[in-house]
Amino acid sequence: MSENKQLTAMVVGATGIIGRAIVAKLAAVGGWRTIAVSQSGRTVPGADETISVDLLDSAEARRQLAAASKATHLFFAAYAPRPSWIAEVQPNLALLVNAIEGLEAAGAPLQHVTLITGAKYYGVHLGISTSPALETEPRHLGPNFYYDQEDYLRSQAESSTWQWTNLISTHLTGFVAGNAMNLALAIAVYAAIVHELGLRLDFPGSAAAFGAMTQIVDAEQVAAAALWAAETPQAANEVFNISNGDPTRWSQLWPIFAADFGVPMGGPRPVPLATFMAEYAALWKSMATKYNLVNSELSTLVNWQFLEFMFAIDYDIVLALGKIRRAGFTKHPDTVEAFKLRFQQYRQERIIPDFAKL
Repeated sequence: MSENKQLTAMVVGATGIIGRAIVAKLAAVGGWRTIAVSQSGRTVPGADETISVDLLDSAEARRQLAAASKATHLFFAAYAPRPSWIAEVQPNLALLVNAIEGLEAAGAPLQHVTLITGAKYYGVHLGISTSPALETEPRHLGPNFYYDQEDYLRSQAESSTWQWTNLISTHLTGFVAGNAMNLALAIAVYAAIVHELGLRLDFPGSAAAFGAMTQIVDAEQVAAAALWAAETPQAANEVFNISNGDPTRWSQLWPIFAADFGVPMGGPRPVPLATFMAEYAALWKSMATKYNLVNSELSTLVNWQFLEFMFAIDYDIVLALGKIRRAGFTKHPDTVEAFKLRFQQYRQERIIPDFAKL
């Protein structure tokens, strides 16, 4: 628990997987007043207050964030998807700039900004990249809004009272409803459909992707690292990789997933998920009725193009974790247990069927 009872956190992107986890973490440790900021303004468990704001509109940001005038810490986990890498730069930079300048205009006593980015920082979305990737890795050629966001923080912190930390996360698991680019949920829905059809759980990617080394980070791990960064002097104005811990492979995880969903284990069999899975929209509607699920619309649950991309990565993606551990953050949760926890949460919330109870 923080010793300073006057700390106020503003969490931007609070309804997303990471934002929701950060809000929950702050509520659990105590000593924080938390303001959840999102475009929708939906209620977030653990938040003391919510603010609905379009951070792409600088004038609106200044108006709406006047209510966050006591914010001492900003946790930034928002993302504005666009159809190309270059088109993502301006809006995603604007989200961060308008959040910070909105707080500054409100006179907020801002002390620290925690930025959450991802492994695209190392160009993994473009193809084979250095693995394990160190925080000192040279930047890749071409647009990457993570670079623009970090450069903005570096330039502004020189003349500001606040400091910053950039946490680079790997492939993400977590619990949230309404986010179609959700790895754990996408796998769970895919496995549930396979179970319902009485099929084996094939890996819908290549043999190379099945065997490639990868890393997973749970949203709770990111949230714990974000809080650590906000409170730790060694994290000031630094970049850190963050993951659960040891690397893994889909070939190691797949038998565990098959057992968890009670289906036979399959092997690599490339499937164009973005094309094929739309065929099962009617089946999912019938499953929603049969198992009393809360969402009968398959297209709003899973972005199959996202999952197809994830399972097409046939090269290693591993981030070096030595720097953050040497700085003092040593938590390393088990990836298998994290997946199992998320699957069980989705069953409890009736987002996927609980076949074991039938």
